[in-house]
Amino acid sequence: MLLSTSANPHSIRVGKTRSLSIRRAIPFVIVASLMAALALAAPRGLTAKNDGRVRACSDRTLRGDYGILISGTAPSGPSGQTATIIGTALRTYDGHGKFTQIDNVHGQVSGAIADRPGSGTYQVNADCSGTTTLFLTGVPFPSETSIVIVDDGREIKEVVMSPPPALVTAVQTRR
Repeated sequence: MLLSTSANPHSIRVGKTRSLSIRRAIPFVIVASLMAALALAAPRGLTAKNDGRVRACSDRTLRGDYGILISGTAPSGPSGQTATIIGTALRTYDGHGKFTQIDNVHGQVSGAIADRPGSGTYQVNADCSGTTTLFLTGVPFPSETSIVIVDDGREIKEVVMSPPPALVTAVQTRR
């Protein structure tokens, strides 16, 4: 076997007639390795489970208390400046499209706001997506959010859609 790099510094000459291009061989080896790893890592029988139960959601899906973890950026003060926020809340859904909550939020600019009451409405679609409108004490405009209910109503993923400067997400977990 003769190894030569004189013709092409990225080729290895094997024997007298065959040449392998390293540039072509390395991506192929990486892709093949990743495909093999994924095939071995995937659980057996990875399919959607169809057990015959209807899993339609409605406003009644949300009843009771949910603990909420909040994070993102939101308007802070009259200048329209945005700031990073984190917080927690306890929200109680009535099962009929209304809720109340108490939140505790800490803002980068606004500081800590403790035990702020809020209330609002919600609508849940059959596919377990939905919307909420939240009115917070001391905030002159409502927050409109988009939600997705998961795990048979034990958890809600939420993102603020309006006002536009707010980029806030929340995860709600049933108590």
